[in-house]
Amino acid sequence: MNVDVLLLFVNATLSMVLAAVIVFVILRREYLPVIRKLEAERQQERPAPDDAVNDTAKHAETGSRRQ
Repeated sequence: MNVDVLLLFVNATLSMVLAAVIVFVILRREYLPVIRKLEAERQQERPAPDDAVNDTAKHAETGSRRQ
Protein backbone atom coordinates (compact mmCIF):
# COMPACT_ATOMS: atom_id res chain seq x y z
CA MET A 1 0.00 0.00 0.00
CA ASN A 2 1.22 3.45 -0.86
CA VAL A 3 1.91 5.42 2.32
CA ASP A 4 1.68 8.75 0.50
CA VAL A 5 -1.93 8.10 -0.54
CA LEU A 6 -2.84 7.09 3.00
CA LEU A 7 -1.19 10.23 4.36
CA LEU A 8 -3.13 12.42 1.89
CA PHE A 9 -6.41 10.69 2.82
CA VAL A 10 -5.81 11.15 6.55
CA ASN A 11 -4.80 14.77 5.98
CA ALA A 12 -7.95 15.49 3.97
CA THR A 13 -10.17 13.79 6.56
CA LEU A 14 -8.64 15.66 9.48
CA SER A 15 -8.88 18.96 7.61
CA MET A 16 -12.55 18.37 6.87
CA VAL A 17 -13.32 17.45 10.50
CA LEU A 18 -11.41 20.45 11.81
CA ALA A 19 -13.21 22.81 9.40
CA ALA A 20 -16.61 21.39 10.42
CA VAL A 21 -15.83 21.85 14.11
CA ILE A 22 -14.69 25.43 13.56
CA VAL A 23 -17.83 26.28 11.59
CA PHE A 24 -20.03 24.66 14.24
CA VAL A 25 -18.36 26.63 17.05
CA ILE A 26 -18.63 29.93 15.17
CA LEU A 27 -22.29 29.41 14.25
CA ARG A 28 -23.19 28.33 17.77
CA ARG A 29 -21.46 31.34 19.28
CA GLU A 30 -23.24 33.71 16.89
CA TYR A 31 -26.75 32.24 16.93
CA LEU A 32 -27.19 30.79 20.43
CA PRO A 33 -28.11 34.17 22.01
CA VAL A 34 -30.63 34.77 19.22
CA ILE A 35 -32.19 31.33 19.72
CA ARG A 36 -32.47 31.85 23.48
CA LYS A 37 -34.05 35.27 22.96
CA LEU A 38 -36.65 33.86 20.55
CA GLU A 39 -37.45 30.98 22.90
CA ALA A 40 -37.92 33.40 25.80
CA GLU A 41 -40.27 35.54 23.69
CA ARG A 42 -42.23 32.45 22.68
CA GLN A 43 -42.62 31.37 26.31
CA GLN A 44 -43.92 34.83 27.25
CA GLU A 45 -46.49 34.82 24.43
CA ARG A 46 -48.27 31.60 25.33
CA PRO A 47 -49.21 30.16 28.72
CA ALA A 48 -47.38 27.17 30.11
CA PRO A 49 -48.89 23.92 28.77
CA ASP A 50 -48.20 22.14 32.07
CA ASP A 51 -50.97 24.12 33.81
CA ALA A 52 -53.60 22.87 31.38
CA VAL A 53 -52.48 19.27 31.80
CA ASN A 54 -52.47 19.55 35.60
CA ASP A 55 -55.96 21.10 35.63
CA THR A 56 -57.33 18.26 33.49
CA ALA A 57 -55.74 15.67 35.76
CA LYS A 58 -57.19 17.37 38.86
CA HIS A 59 -60.69 17.38 37.35
CA ALA A 60 -60.38 13.73 36.39
CA GLU A 61 -59.31 12.80 39.93
CA THR A 62 -62.18 14.68 41.60
CA GLY A 63 -64.68 13.28 39.12
CA SER A 64 -63.65 9.71 39.84
CA ARG A 65 -63.85 10.23 43.60
CA ARG A 66 -67.43 11.50 43.44
CA GLN A 67 -68.69 8.38 41.70
